[in-house]
Amino acid sequence: MTIHVFSKPGCGKCEAAKDKLKKMGLDFDEHELSYHIEPHEGWREDGSVAVMAAHTLMDTMPIIRVGEEFHDYPGAMRKLKQMRQENTAAAS
Repeated sequence: MTIHVFSKPGCGKCEAAKDKLKKMGLDFDEHELSYHIEPHEGWREDGSVAVMAAHTLMDTMPIIRVGEEFHDYPGAMRKLKQMRQENTAAAS
């Protein structure tokens, strides 16, 4: 599972989300949101279109992509907790 955190400098919730992911032992890639919400060369190819759409729809920070799904911070934590529970149940 790939996790991407789209954040901006000075965002307390962004830092809290990254700290929580680290405490959960999950690897993630961090991205500067401002790069992805402005059209730039290659913006269609690098996935920025999806980030821009998620930012417009959610209007919150940080935006966290778990696999191919975009979530706000609480939604991402719920999704990751659910996935962890499902993996634990499957392993039993």
